Amino acid sequence: MYEIISAGYGRQELRLLGVGPGGPADVARDLRLTMTLDGDFTAAFAEGDNADVLPTRSMTNAAACFVHDHVDAAVEILAPALGTHLLRACPAASTASVTVAETPWTRLPGSHHTFASGPGDQWLADATVRREPAATRVVSGITGLHRAVTTGSAFTGFLVDDYTVPQAVHADDRVLHLSGELRWEYDSPPSDHDRYRAEVLGAFTGSTLDQRSRSSQHAAYLSARAVLDACSLVASVTLRFTHHAHAPLDLAPFGRVGRGRVCLSTDSSSGTGSITLRRVPG
Repeated sequence: MYEIISAGYGRQELRLLGVGPGGPADVARDLRLTMTLDGDFTAAFAEGDNADVLPTRSMTNAAACFVHDHVDAAVEILAPALGTHLLRACPAASTASVTVAETPWTRLPGSHHTFASGPGDQWLADATVRREPAATRVVSGITGLHRAVTTGSAFTGFLVDDYTVPQAVHADDRVLHLSGELRWEYDSPPSDHDRYRAEVLGAFTGSTLDQRSRSSQHAAYLSARAVLDACSLVASVTLRFTHHAHAPLDLAPFGRVGRGRVCLSTDSSSGTGSITLRRVPG
């Protein structure tokens, strides 16, 4: 005797490029979508009965049509709209989850239809649409963040156990390179998601300027707090980060003293962390 605790399916990492011609200039949206339906799909999984299964090809077609119809919409608008449609289209589903990640394309100055794109920050929206009780939750985000300071970060006064070599990790001043993602929820959604996302990113970036921190955890807190301080509509913010190691090399045997630093960078093992800050009423 077996009991299915949960079941779901969907389409992952669907890459779509939406192009909106006309007007003073074209619009280009480079999007990656992941769509998941969860609910009572017992017959499909246990018996091979597909009567309740909305084909993933249909989900793909719906996503393409929604991108076509909402090519100017922010990812925070597109994700819940698509999730609401998928929930209506599949009665067996109790929850539809849609994640839309956008790699911004920048129109070259003076051009109508020439764009440049590259690695960097990505815009993100996670939408969860529930049938009972009816509810929609949207989490905004920016992924692919990379920020580094070459001075002003320390790591001292830490806990020491039998396996700690204090001199190996003690640092009065070091390079601090963090990468990761920033996600936040609103008390009430802004009228312009794209503009407000830029404000959130500006607050985060500004917090790293000449920042002085006592650890990667302290740096993450300072940046998350800066977002809440600067952005009144944001109710909570989560920062997930990876701390990339940059170990200074001893070049004194080669006569290189007091002439800057060279660090050995390695991704063989990295520290990670996360912090969520919520605005407290009053």
